[in-house]
Amino acid sequence: DIQHPSDDMETVTFVDGFGRPVQVKKDGVVTTASKGSAPKDETVMIVSGRNVYDAFGRVAKAYYPVTEAVGNKTTFNKAFDNVSPTVTVYDVLDRAMKVTLPDNAETKTEYSTDAGSNALVTTVTDALGNRQATYTDGSGKTVKTEQLSGPDGIITTSFEYDGIDRLVKVTDTEGNVTTSVYDMGDRRTEVNHPASGITTFTYDALGNVLTKQTANLKKEGKTINYEYDYARLTAISYPDHPENNVKYYYGGRNASQNRIGRLMLREDGSGAIEYFYGKMGEVVKTRRTMIVPNQAIATYVTQWTYDSHNRLLEMIYPDEEKVTYSYNLGGQLTHVRGYKSYGYDYVQKIGYDKFEQRSYLKYCNGAETFYSYDPQRRRLQNLVVNAKAGTIMDNAYSYDAVSNVLSVANNAPLPQGGKAGGQMSHTYGYDALYRLTSAGGTYKGADNKSATYTLTMRYDNMHRITSKKQHLSQSGVQFDGTLNAGYDLTYTYGNSEGKKFQLDNVRDLNYRTEETPTDSATINNGHKYEYDANGNLVYINTSRVKRDGKEDEKAGEQKYRWDEENRLLATDENGFIANYWYDADGERTVKSSGENEEIYVNSEFSGGRTNTAKFSLYVSPYLVASQGGRYTKHIYIGSQRIVSKLGDLASYGADPRRIPYAGNEADGITVDYKAKYALQQQSIKDNYKDFGVAYNGEDNDDYVNGQGFCCNDGSLEAAQTRAMAMRSAKAKSVNGNFKPNDDYERMQFYYHPDHLGSSSYITNLDGEVAQHIEYVPFGEVFIEERNNTWNTPYLFNAKEFDEETGMYYYGARYYEPRLSLWISVDPMEEKYPNIGGYVYCVNNPVKFVDLDGRDWILSVGNRVYWYGGKVGNKKHLMYTFKATSGYKGLDTKGTYWNLQKAKYQNVRNGGPTAEGTYHINLKPDPNRVAETDTKTGALKKNPSGGIEKIPDFVENPNKRGYGWTYEEWGKNRASLTPDKVTGATNEERDNNSYYFHDSQKGYSHGCTEVETELFNKLNDYRKAGHDRIDVIVKYPGPNHSTNGGTKKNEKNK
Repeated sequence: DIQHPSDDMETVTFVDGFGRPVQVKKDGVVTTASKGSAPKDETVMIVSGRNVYDAFGRVAKAYYPVTEAVGNKTTFNKAFDNVSPTVTVYDVLDRAMKVTLPDNAETKTEYSTDAGSNALVTTVTDALGNRQATYTDGSGKTVKTEQLSGPDGIITTSFEYDGIDRLVKVTDTEGNVTTSVYDMGDRRTEVNHPASGITTFTYDALGNVLTKQTANLKKEGKTINYEYDYARLTAISYPDHPENNVKYYYGGRNASQNRIGRLMLREDGSGAIEYFYGKMGEVVKTRRTMIVPNQAIATYVTQWTYDSHNRLLEMIYPDEEKVTYSYNLGGQLTHVRGYKSYGYDYVQKIGYDKFEQRSYLKYCNGAETFYSYDPQRRRLQNLVVNAKAGTIMDNAYSYDAVSNVLSVANNAPLPQGGKAGGQMSHTYGYDALYRLTSAGGTYKGADNKSATYTLTMRYDNMHRITSKKQHLSQSGVQFDGTLNAGYDLTYTYGNSEGKKFQLDNVRDLNYRTEETPTDSATINNGHKYEYDANGNLVYINTSRVKRDGKEDEKAGEQKYRWDEENRLLATDENGFIANYWYDADGERTVKSSGENEEIYVNSEFSGGRTNTAKFSLYVSPYLVASQGGRYTKHIYIGSQRIVSKLGDLASYGADPRRIPYAGNEADGITVDYKAKYALQQQSIKDNYKDFGVAYNGEDNDDYVNGQGFCCNDGSLEAAQTRAMAMRSAKAKSVNGNFKPNDDYERMQFYYHPDHLGSSSYITNLDGEVAQHIEYVPFGEVFIEERNNTWNTPYLFNAKEFDEETGMYYYGARYYEPRLSLWISVDPMEEKYPNIGGYVYCVNNPVKFVDLDGRDWILSVGNRVYWYGGKVGNKKHLMYTFKATSGYKGLDTKGTYWNLQKAKYQNVRNGGPTAEGTYHINLKPDPNRVAETDTKTGALKKNPSGGIEKIPDFVENPNKRGYGWTYEEWGKNRASLTPDKVTGATNEERDNNSYYFHDSQKGYSHGCTEVETELFNKLNDYRKAGHDRIDVIVKYPGPNHSTNGGTKKNEKNK
């Protein structure tokens, strides 16, 4: 350990005579912390929980971990944790019949045979008595699922397969059908979904996707085209928006910066990004040149340094601030420090418990956070934040037996007069499918501020919302009087083919009054919705019933424009235009907007002005630039944004407009930035034209000087940052140490989120509350107390709220909190065939969060658990991770790999993956491919670890045989950091090729069936700025990680 050279990180595994790993010890530092007392660290060995086996070698009791003093690493620890174990009872076929958790919550499983189909029926009854049945055929494939406890009857989803076990048809409970067509090469050539229509694919002889045609493109006879150099993607061409075309350049045999065979530069609609690599293949620097349409071209350089464990040690931000990361003896992050003009310990300390869950956090401004968990179920029980003025958060959580949140109460003392904050309590109710059906909340703040809200929800059997009623009352919050506001929404969906999941209209009865609400105060609106063939929302017409009973058919209009990849390009909110641009990964890179003025004389157009100068430039998750030279840096610990730091161009460092462009150090590559700038400039005009709004803007062709990046461009926005920084510095400078050019250093704002990651409190560098936000369950702001300096746009789930549209941007989709729906179809719609493609978090927004609009995960404390596994079974937590290592095939060049001979993680003993926490390295570039030997031209056996590029589809290795190279397979794997593997052997470390996948089956090829979804998730998680993700391996019932060859596992399953 480079940070602790005299104290190695040690892991010891004990194995019994049956080859079972029965205990794992590892170094750790346990921090005991509670509100009102100083945290205390203890260096220990964390010992995995004891398992008690029955007479047949099955785990009958599983205990939580314990700790022991350092010095007894080779002695088996016989201690049991004091918490009751998880108890599993089996039938004679080794199937779990009953699982009892430490708090006595029971899950029962019954097995029977369907009389009609002879399918095996597995019926699971959870701790609240709600039931779900899964029907499987003789091959173990799911042919039907039934949710038996729905309030409106049984919800049935059926699955059909062809003669070689390919899923060809899925029918939901309403009879909506999703079909798939395959070619003779076992490649899917067509998928027809009831919400997004028909999507078709063509392939070359190597199985590379050559063309993709969506339902929108089919109308025009166009396709998205892909080009390759053998198996390496080199270009993507779009027919309608060529400004977004993508090109990939790879290092040749003489490439510098360790770029031989690796992605060297990517060119897309946002500009270009150039990659630099370390000796182990890790990305150590990126140079990104970005186009701000009609404003400027700017370049940003970011650098990283890693140790041999692939832990991030240092990061240099584009403004040249150096941020360093320190780790404890157990390898956990404990300290984050930044230095530019001055040094700041952004995170002074992070503490962990024996489960390696966070127990303590202290920021630079003195704010402390204490985390405590339910000892039996390990659910977050109490979250306390102590800031300068005292306790600002004291959240107590209560749950039902299946971990639905029943209540959250902030019991912190009331703040002093004139200060932000207060006491907030929520209660929640659910139906038998665990969809939120009711909620209520009460707020009490300083100066007699108070507020209440109520919410009721109704759904149909496809989980579509049918009604939403929300009402709130505030007193002294926004003004001295009382405000009553609310709405009743009634949802109607389309009834024609392809429209049944999409809104047809919403009747909107709303009011906002300082008096007692009456019928006369109610506004009666109607919203009519239209979608394109891909399932994207393109138009909303709002009508309003007037006092005389007549309806104004066009009281308001909203229009949306999309590209070929279903990315939102522009919005028109009653004539106010906002424009959006994205990179090749689908991440938003620029948002711009401005007022549009038109002058008419005697109904004749006389002149006008279109302003597009207001913009946000998303350089990376770490840096956002905006008009007038302003920029905001974000510092992270794992997935959590902890601080936002403001600055301006004068304090930035090297002017981004003057830094050499990406490609400057890429051999033989020339990027035509002038042409790209012109294309994106034209795209603004195209958006206005498509919306039928006159464009009266002036072209700014001086992208080199880019006046929008100048602090002195005369705009109000440009002057605001300097004014507020000077004001803050004059009022709060410490001993006069801050010079005028350095006052930006004080503009630091620290985040204090709730269990969902939503920003609840923001404190400044002095520890004072600068912003306070409370939410109603689906993400609308209930209470917001702001300051006059800066307010975060990252609100619900820590996602950015776009004021232009009233929607949250999640990455893959946009979420409308008032409707509580996504405005485009789920990119992973096939994974959830029994849920409408626009539903947010299975309508349980208090328990689940959505990282990017594609999938939902369970939030437990400061960790997230991804839900996957069996198709149609939403209660199946993906605990059945397998870690496999590849065997080299018999090809004479040693370049072929045979996944059919993949083995499980404990190579030497043939046992399953041990329970514990594993770490996947997320940092290496996603577009890398296998390295090539410079002498022979052959693919190297094993490039270093990390998330590799993910293809559109992963084919079944059983249908291809032995001829797959590591380049083909390596792109579809996520490596497990070997030196941090619980229970790893020396043989495994030497092999250095671990892959995590979740499998619906126990045998090797099962990993390909659902892994694309998992690795897309990990890849997106990496792009969000996270260097590592923790994978929890746990077997709540029998040990699901079977071992042995394919045939044996088929038999076992």
